[in-house]
Amino acid sequence: MQELASGVYYDSSFRNVNLGLVVTNEGVVVVDTPMMPTAAREWRRRAEAHGPIQYVVNTDHLQEHVMGNHFLPGDIIAHDETRGRMRMTDKAKEQFRKFVLENDAPEAEALMANYELRFPNITLFDHLTIHLGSRELEFIYLPGHTPNSVGLHLADAHILFAGDVVVNNYRAYLGLSNVTEWLITLQDIAAMELEWVIPGHGEPLRPTELGPLAEYLEAMRERVQDLIDGGRARDEVVSKMMPFFEEWPIDNTRRDEERNLFRQGIRQLYDQLTGRK
Repeated sequence: MQELASGVYYDSSFRNVNLGLVVTNEGVVVVDTPMMPTAAREWRRRAEAHGPIQYVVNTDHLQEHVMGNHFLPGDIIAHDETRGRMRMTDKAKEQFRKFVLENDAPEAEALMANYELRFPNITLFDHLTIHLGSRELEFIYLPGHTPNSVGLHLADAHILFAGDVVVNNYRAYLGLSNVTEWLITLQDIAAMELEWVIPGHGEPLRPTELGPLAEYLEAMRERVQDLIDGGRARDEVVSKMMPFFEEWPIDNTRRDEERNLFRQGIRQLYDQLTGRK
């Protein structure tokens, strides 16, 4: 865990997500929770070394941000739409349990004995401000990556925890995105008085370093639009776009998963640009 400003930490050591911690004299706020039970337990230990956990922020509803909610105390803050998108049927719960048993440490089985997905109990639409100790916590809507992405802005430290609306040296997931809104959000972030942006993946970056992400989003939108203008159908567009998958470094242990996520993103772009969604 690294300290970027007084009492403001980020931790990139957990699988699939950057986590954040904000320390106040009345307790701490954690940004997102690890997916695996033993990792969530460890994250709680690290957080509570700085004080009692008062709030947990879910920056969106995707599994790598919310599945660890069960293992942490505190009120959970998220966008209002996040509650509706966090669904877990009995079948999904059993699938998650099997995934944990296959991928986590042996002691995870005991941790999963009474597992229930824990939902946000404080929600926002555009903006929410909470004062905790001497800190002002500003939770803001950051649309683009998902329809329900939020960030945590700390004006006193000039830091924004941006969730996956910002990624650094990491392929942006487009499968739930609205690229037009995403580009506007990046412009808004760049205009904020920030020293650091803490992304959902990758190392912290300056607001002046958001250009490569915006360029990637613009390039993907333009490529798909060109194929649509050329009369290509949806499946053809996906096929023609697949060579661009190789533009990014690929973790070969997750190659099939990454290819599927890339395809989802192309389908989402096609549907938006053709008015299908």
